[in-house]
Amino acid sequence: MKAIACIVILLALAGCGYRPVGSGDVTALEPAIQTISIGIIKNRTFRPAIQPALRDALIRKLATNSRIRVVEEGADAVLEGAIEGFGEEPLAFGSADTATRLRMSISFSFSVKKRLQDKVVLRDGVMGVAYYFTGTGLAETRTAEDEAALRAVADLVDQVVSRLLDGV
Repeated sequence: MKAIACIVILLALAGCGYRPVGSGDVTALEPAIQTISIGIIKNRTFRPAIQPALRDALIRKLATNSRIRVVEEGADAVLEGAIEGFGEEPLAFGSADTATRLRMSISFSFSVKKRLQDKVVLRDGVMGVAYYFTGTGLAETRTAEDEAALRAVADLVDQVVSRLLDGV
């Protein structure tokens, strides 16, 4: 019985290795970084419209924050990244086994470098998610898919900015 109690205590002290996303190695940008520019954003998917939507959403979201300013040249830091994946997962099916509700996900890895020192100060990856229902026709389904892609990009951008400014 004592051996079991010792094992339980050791396991509790050792921890399980669980770490919530946005903690540990990910920290907010240091206060000295006042300006940021958006560098190259690569697109490794077959969805070309995602890259400009992501870039524009990053600029808009960062522009609404007073902590850091987005500039084109001479920034303290540069954010670069790559859209690594795009996926759709069917969640519900209708008649004839056709998907009626889907989950869309877009994954993005990014890094922030101090421009003058060429030193990476933040490296992370996030995934934006959105859900949508298929329409009765192809045009309606395509519209729902496009709107979901914009929502997934917005979710992704919220996470990137949260990591940059709050470290979470």
